[in-house]
Amino acid sequence: MFEELVVYSAVACAATYATWRLVPGAVRVALVEGCVRLAQRVGFAQPDTELRNQRARANGSGCGGCSGCARKPIPRSVAMVTKTKTKDP
Repeated sequence: MFEELVVYSAVACAATYATWRLVPGAVRVALVEGCVRLAQRVGFAQPDTELRNQRARANGSGCGGCSGCARKPIPRSVAMVTKTKTKDP
């Protein structure tokens, strides 16, 4: 029974982490703001909105610390090399 609980909690943590990383930045910021407001109402957190806004701007996309792939198109710098066989005399 204990092993099953450990496995279930590990799977739940992994699914939560993967979902959090793949959710768009705007949704993550909205979720964090909602959790912070709830924590402030209960009395667990002090208001520090400037620090949260800086952190939210620093990590806006799901794949890393960039500001998004749609605004930065990838340059087309791929070269294709083909090799042809030549007849030896």
